[in-house]
Amino acid sequence: MSNKLLSVIGGVVGGAVAWKLLAPEVAQRGPSTFLAGAQGSVTALITGASAGIGEAFARRLAREGYNLVLVARREHRLAMLAEDLKRRHAINAQVIVADLANPADLDRLASATTDLSESGQLDLLVNNAGFGTTGPFANVPVQEQLDMISVHVTASVQLTRAALPGMLQRRRGGVINVASVAAWYPLPGNVNYSASKRYLVTFTEALQAELAGTGLCAQALCPGFTYSEFHDTPAFREINFRRDSFPAFMWQTADQVASASLNALGSADAVCIPGLANRAMVMAQNVIPRSFIRQLRGAFGGLLGEKGNAAPQTSQSQ
Repeated sequence: MSNKLLSVIGGVVGGAVAWKLLAPEVAQRGPSTFLAGAQGSVTALITGASAGIGEAFARRLAREGYNLVLVARREHRLAMLAEDLKRRHAINAQVIVADLANPADLDRLASATTDLSESGQLDLLVNNAGFGTTGPFANVPVQEQLDMISVHVTASVQLTRAALPGMLQRRRGGVINVASVAAWYPLPGNVNYSASKRYLVTFTEALQAELAGTGLCAQALCPGFTYSEFHDTPAFREINFRRDSFPAFMWQTADQVASASLNALGSADAVCIPGLANRAMVMAQNVIPRSFIRQLRGAFGGLLGEKGNAAPQTSQSQ
């Protein structure tokens, strides 16, 4: 492990200790004001629901009594999840198969979202679908980059816009946009991933300010390394990604991430960064020179697909 990486990890540990004195762990809070205020029949629409953080949101919300609209590309996985949650929690669970990089699929989902919201059936929108590419920007096919922007940015904006009018009319509702701590770290090998996640943070913070006094809330959820299928793809196998390359304290389960998000939803802070290590990393970037962050290529390059002219791969997490 390089000296630079050790220094970064040491700084994260020190920051985590300091942050512990400054802020409580959101996962330890009680039910959020948003969840506590849910009455009667409530519904959440979750994109990227077939695995990982999206599935964790679905399971937690089903336990809370939410009916669900589950969206992803893998129909079989969605159907199995929907049946399991209906059986366990006696809720309604609808499946919509869609690829959010496909404009026709996105338009169809946005129309369904509008219908749900205007009919008073949509209480929570979770824009979770996303994916990452590995490799230098100049080597990754431009369509993969544009698809990433479409899924992370265009889909989140279009679905949020579809959901809000009906929510505003009822003066109740919430939107969670799943971003990442990568929004603060423009690392080589993931340039558009970091950039698109930064957009979601800025968009959500401004939206939360606009929604003040309306009864609605918006949150940018910014997890770090999460145990999920995100890294179990050909893209990350190609670059020999290993979870144990990073200390265990830097990892969280998808359940921990979803719970932290929902426990904090409705609070004054529009940004939720679950986990002490992740919050320390975000704090640290305020004092780390940007030139040093860019030099992390040596420490992280092999994990981000920088293997000369190796063919870029795509990691899907929808």
